[in-house]
Amino acid sequence: MKKLVVVLLLALWGLVSYGQRIPSVTLQDGSGKAVTTVSLVDGKTPFVVSIWMTTCKPCLKELDTLSEELPDWDASFPLRIYAVSMDDARSQKRAVALAQGRDWDGITALFDVNADLRRALNVSSVPQVFVYDKDGNLFYTHIGYRPGDEQELLNQVRKCAGK
Repeated sequence: MKKLVVVLLLALWGLVSYGQRIPSVTLQDGSGKAVTTVSLVDGKTPFVVSIWMTTCKPCLKELDTLSEELPDWDASFPLRIYAVSMDDARSQKRAVALAQGRDWDGITALFDVNADLRRALNVSSVPQVFVYDKDGNLFYTHIGYRPGDEQELLNQVRKCAGK
């Protein structure tokens, strides 16, 4: 069993290339307006892309917890978190309503209704987070969520920012 886990982890590790730029795909915001992933890069601060689905309880818990942590975040640079829903076009209205109904202050909800980002990032399981540096290069990724994982994520963002 341990060997199988190691083989699977090595296989997953090979799917994500650190330093790889964020793929250029088009997402939608809550009103249906197109948002390109490249526009998320500001050249000033790192950012987090959190992949979630409406049916994923750990995804929602992670985003709720991150939202709660934001008021205590180091004010020396803004923390930008983009919650990208993987729900398909049939369940997009439900995803939009759920995101708008949650108290995710400081988190921007986006929607990958055509699964373009999912395919480009090889996302096979949610929740999954990606930390990109100020230039849009992948710095860190993590699959799954357990209470306390948000602290490691925030530590990685600090490292990425050189703080």
